[in-house]
Amino acid sequence: MASPSRVVRKNVMLEAPKVKLLVEKLGARSESEAIRIVIDDFLFADEVMKHVRNLRRRGTLRDAYHRSKPG
Repeated sequence: MASPSRVVRKNVMLEAPKVKLLVEKLGARSESEAIRIVIDDFLFADEVMKHVRNLRRRGTLRDAYHRSKPG
């Protein structure tokens, strides 16, 4: 994962009820914190899946239950 970088102000259009629910579910102190958490979580999951796909391509990770397709 990338090293922490400085925080910048961005003007984005978001659905307020969804942001409020996000704050509540994450227990975040602010809307900004909740959004940063979700961004970090998504980027982390994307990085993990990149490595899982690489392992599957190499044939070193097998789907014992045959639930997913190679890709």
